[in-house]
Amino acid sequence: MSVENNQSRTIDGLNTLFCDVINIVESIEINGDNGDPNQIILSDGTRITWGNISDLIETLSVSSPLQFTTGTGYNGQIARTIEIPNFSIPNDKLISSTISGVALGGELSNLNVSNPLSFSGSPPNNYNGAQTKTIQISNGAISNLKLENSTISGVSLGDDLEDLTFGSGLNAIDVGTFLPALQYNGGSHIAMAVKAGSGITVDGTGVSLTADTISGIQLGNNLPLLTANAPLSFVVGAEYNGQNARTLQISNIGNSDLQNSTISGVSLGSDLFNLTAGNGLELNSGTTYNGGTAKTINLSSPYTTISDRISYEDTGIGVDRYLYTLTATDWIPNDDSTFYNIHIEDDSSIVLGRAKIGTATLEAVAIIHIPYNWTPDKIFIDCRDNTGSNVSITYYLYKIRNWGGTGNTYLGSYTTNSEKTISYLGTTYGAGESGYSLMIKMMLSSTTDHLGGGYITLTAP
Repeated sequence: MSVENNQSRTIDGLNTLFCDVINIVESIEINGDNGDPNQIILSDGTRITWGNISDLIETLSVSSPLQFTTGTGYNGQIARTIEIPNFSIPNDKLISSTISGVALGGELSNLNVSNPLSFSGSPPNNYNGAQTKTIQISNGAISNLKLENSTISGVSLGDDLEDLTFGSGLNAIDVGTFLPALQYNGGSHIAMAVKAGSGITVDGTGVSLTADTISGIQLGNNLPLLTANAPLSFVVGAEYNGQNARTLQISNIGNSDLQNSTISGVSLGSDLFNLTAGNGLELNSGTTYNGGTAKTINLSSPYTTISDRISYEDTGIGVDRYLYTLTATDWIPNDDSTFYNIHIEDDSSIVLGRAKIGTATLEAVAIIHIPYNWTPDKIFIDCRDNTGSNVSITYYLYKIRNWGGTGNTYLGSYTTNSEKTISYLGTTYGAGESGYSLMIKMMLSSTTDHLGGGYITLTAP
């Protein structure tokens, strides 16, 4: 180590060295340490020490879809390679991620064609890029109206061209009659030949063509056979090569060839699930119907003679029931009053048509006859004041005799304006009991009480 221009400066190990140039020939030691290969001198602001370049570089990390081939970060200490894994770039990372407005990974909208165009392959009528398809025009499918130009030399397609006549040196022979012909318009077979005596020499080989094949088939030979696979078939014969007229038909299409081959989950060719008749209904024959045989469904006995006061209610959720309808005219006064003053309201629009009493505290009674073999289950009575508000009144049910004996059976007490389940309190009311009726007894306490109707739910026999 040498120090230049330092004649007046000293190094005693305790003082600071001030110099213009320090020329280091061999090495620098810091606290007796030469450092490791590729290290540099670092300062922490107070002292210096040996360090690595990586100590100065913040760690580089990457986020998806980028990744390191090894490790998870880079700070210059160890070599790293950044890569993009296959199939890892989502659409939202791309500047443009659609084709014709369709997101990558989706399907293009179908290209559909109409007659006379069609697609090869299955399905035959559309293309969305998912399958290789060939668009084609069926033979004989293009009408003149579809063409931009539908004439040849001013003659509409399908019509005869004007006659071509043969001049000097040429003649023609009608192939059908072998008689000389004077003109040709494409409507019949004509053979054109060099006219004898015209001065033209015809050698023994005749006239030959430079191209005498169609699709590689020599003229005069049969085209390869066209055959049909199910469900296609020919009406006559099994193949077609143009020699004989054929008609192609579709027959015996299997379910697998259809886009949809079920009705309500039942495959075509199978029987629908059976329809059976429930309570009150019957079929004119048998017990089930699946469409295979015509049948008639009717009301069954005894439902054909149900009272006109019984109606059927279907809740639409699989629960149905029969209702016996009560009206205001079912109510009559009991035998405890000399007034017998139950009236029908005809003045108030709020409670019009309801029964009301003329004096307070009168019992109103209704006798309801249940049809034979039917069972009452629940009851609802409607009672309101003259403003239309609900009035809660207790009423009592009895099972009473019509004939064949006397006495009654008490069936409990209930309240108005909510549906109540009838409790039979140990007795029964059901099949075969046409000799009994229900009696409803209610104590009205105010001339503002108005009794409407209600209903009784019934179980059918």
